[in-house]
Amino acid sequence: MLAIDVHQLRKEFKVQKNREGLKGALKDLFKREHTEVAAVKDISFQIPQGEICGYIGENGAGKSTTIKMLTGILVPTSGKLVVNGYVPYKDREKFVQEIGVVFGQRSQLWWDIGVIESFRLLRKVYRVSETDFRHRLDELVETLQLQDLLNRPVRKLSLGQRMRCELVAALLHNPSILFLDEPTIGLDIVVKTEIREFLKRLNREQGTTILLTTHDLQDIEALCSRVIMLDDGRIIYDGGLEELKSRWGKGREVQFQFTDPVSLPAVSAMTGDLAVRWTLENDVTAKVWIPREMNVSEVLSRVVGQQDISDIKIFETNTDEIVREIYQSGSADAPRDLSALSDDLGSTDQKEPVKTGAGES
Repeated sequence: MLAIDVHQLRKEFKVQKNREGLKGALKDLFKREHTEVAAVKDISFQIPQGEICGYIGENGAGKSTTIKMLTGILVPTSGKLVVNGYVPYKDREKFVQEIGVVFGQRSQLWWDIGVIESFRLLRKVYRVSETDFRHRLDELVETLQLQDLLNRPVRKLSLGQRMRCELVAALLHNPSILFLDEPTIGLDIVVKTEIREFLKRLNREQGTTILLTTHDLQDIEALCSRVIMLDDGRIIYDGGLEELKSRWGKGREVQFQFTDPVSLPAVSAMTGDLAVRWTLENDVTAKVWIPREMNVSEVLSRVVGQQDISDIKIFETNTDEIVREIYQSGSADAPRDLSALSDDLGSTDQKEPVKTGAGES
C-alpha cells in the first residue's frame, strides 16, 4: 500500500511586480501588476509504506512547498495528491491524526511554558487518551533521554534539546507518516547521530514512513535507501542512493604507503595493462586511481604481492560532491567523462577516506 501518491502536482504563486521609481510606486498604489511563478512543476512520485525517502534540492527548488502541500498547509494549483488515503487539504481534521511534522526552523512547542505542558496541550489537540499518552510519552522520553528537560521552559533549551522535544511532540499521537524538514539543522555531530539512530529504530520497529528534506547529505546517507532530487520545481532523479553513486562516482583512489622508497615507473609496472593511473606523493607514498567498473581487489592483489606495505587508505567520492556536480550539469541522466575526471584526483579534500578493515565510512 502507498503512503504517498503524487501525480502531476503543481503549485503556482501570484507575485506582485513592483514598478521602478516614484511614478511606478504611485501606480502600484492604484493598480497592481502580478506575475505567476511556479514553485513545483508537475511532479509525480510514489512512496510505499515503511520507506525512508530523502527529498533534496537547492534553496528554492520547491522542497518545502511540496512538504506543505503533502501536509495540507498549502492547496495545490493542480494535480493529484493522496497521503495515507486522504487528500490532505480536503480531509485535514482526520488527516492530521495520521501524520507527524517537524520543521527544523519552526516550533510546535510553546516558548514560555514547560516542555511537559506543551506535550499535554498537544495531547488534547490530537485527542489522545490519557493512557495512550502516558505510555507513548514514557517510551519516547526514555528513548531520547529527556527526563531532565520536561519541566524546563522551551526558551531555556539548547537547539539540540529542543529538536529532541520536537520529535516527541510530532510522535505523541503515534503517526504512521513522519515529515521532517531540516530536522538536524544547526545541530552538533553528537546530537545529529542520536537523532539519526532514533529515526532508524522508529522505522525499523514501528514501520513509520519518513520523508526527509535536508541540506545535510550525511542525513541522507545514514537514513535513506532512496532519494528524490528536485531542481527548479522538477524531479531530476528518483532512485536508489547507491545507484546514484555508481552512475556519478569518479571511481576510487587507493593510497599506498610502502616500507621502502618507490618510483613512479616501478609502481606503474606493478599494475601492468590495467586502466589505472598512478601519482607519487613522496618517495614512499603513491596513489592509484581506479575506475568505478574495476574491482579494487584486482589492483590490491597485484601491488601487495610485489611490495611491502605499511598502510593502505581508500578514498570514495562523497555524496556532497556528486550532488553538487549533478546540479551544475542540470541533469542526473548524463554521467561525466571519467577520463577527464581522473585528472582531478590529485587532491583529497573533496573525498572521504575509508580505511580498510573495520569501521564505518
